[in-house]
Amino acid sequence: MERKPRICIAITTFYPYVGGAETQTLAQCQRLVESGYQTQVITFRHKHIWPLTDTLKGVPVRRIAGSLLGKRDRLPRIVQRLLYFLAMFIMARTIWRERNNFDVLQVCQFSLLVLPLSIVCYFAKKPMTIIVISAGAEKPTKTNESAKLLAGSLDPTLPWLQVDGKTWIDGDLYGLQAAGRGAVNLTRSLLKRIHAVVIVLSKRSERYLKDNGFDDLDTQLIPNGVDTARFHPDPQIPVTAERARTVVCVSKARWEKGLDVLLQAWHLVHAQQPEARLVIVGSGPVLPQLEQLAAALGITESVKFAGLQSDVPGQLQRGLIGILPSRWEGMPNALLEAMGSGLACIATRVSGSEDVIEHGVNGLLVESEDYTAMSQALLTLLQDPQLAQQYGAAASALIQRSYTLEHVLSLYTSIYQRLTAHSEQPTDDFVPSESCSVTP
Repeated sequence: MERKPRICIAITTFYPYVGGAETQTLAQCQRLVESGYQTQVITFRHKHIWPLTDTLKGVPVRRIAGSLLGKRDRLPRIVQRLLYFLAMFIMARTIWRERNNFDVLQVCQFSLLVLPLSIVCYFAKKPMTIIVISAGAEKPTKTNESAKLLAGSLDPTLPWLQVDGKTWIDGDLYGLQAAGRGAVNLTRSLLKRIHAVVIVLSKRSERYLKDNGFDDLDTQLIPNGVDTARFHPDPQIPVTAERARTVVCVSKARWEKGLDVLLQAWHLVHAQQPEARLVIVGSGPVLPQLEQLAAALGITESVKFAGLQSDVPGQLQRGLIGILPSRWEGMPNALLEAMGSGLACIATRVSGSEDVIEHGVNGLLVESEDYTAMSQALLTLLQDPQLAQQYGAAASALIQRSYTLEHVLSLYTSIYQRLTAHSEQPTDDFVPSESCSVTP
């Protein structure tokens, strides 16, 4: 019987922090464990209240470098960066010490952390996979630079429209490139030497790697997957007039998610369809500003900021229409889940969204930050519930056909098996080291 490789996942943020990458990683790890793969997650401990070790849905999790990262938000930016570099060293040291307890190292996000971890894999003779989470804006941007909410008809100089640069992030490669050409060249050389596999979530991410000089690596296109046991159309919920005029957006309240663009579009929708309702599910650093923007636009009565919700499938079923107005993405889980739930979805032409939505067939696409076009797309579906149902059915069929977690997991496991096929496999069972023990 073929031995299943043991997988170690390195990810910079993980539960209890909840985002798209964290949600997808936990779902995949859970499926790996259920399929008999010994899997562990090693991540940073960003807050002291987070436990050092944990078990989430059967997946052992270890959090490290809490003494460096736990209180760094209060420190000057340059000190924060130094502490983060030290935390990356601790991550590399931890992975090195665990080298006998895994067969494949998987790194979530093609960040600067890939450099020290590729060094570890080179000397430990371990195969490595890297997931490119985000292709960024595909234009010159810099993380931590200030930005602004879209003003629309409002005075663009209003101070509360200003967005703190710490509240948004750019594409995966930003941190590595910021470290200099030497770091980039060394990383590329190491990844080629260890025959690393780079997993991209979308076609745009493939172009992102090519445009940044990483096109000579072994690259595989594998999208995110949907738990269709949770996210599926519910025939027991009737198509009422209230559902037909309700639009649902599940998104973190971050600048790059474009919720300010959505509110500007909704201002135009509200003028023509005052009975329509918008539900925004999620929280984040710019949420207070978004609430202020809704008030300034006079649309507060038609917009519900629902905050964080545990029952996301139930929230999605409140409407027939879903929307994701992002400025950029990688492969948005929120869109996949909305489509899987049978919603007619509107999204911007960004990485991932343009892969899954075929305009005019299973949803509608608009350009990023074009709130006028977004309002027209919303009105199209709000005024034609039958068309919305048609798009929703086509979207759900696509997810069931090509984007289930089971299908995605089979693609990952085939890579794991290929990478370990010719390497020596230990005969002993996986036993976490004492430092990696987990709580019950």
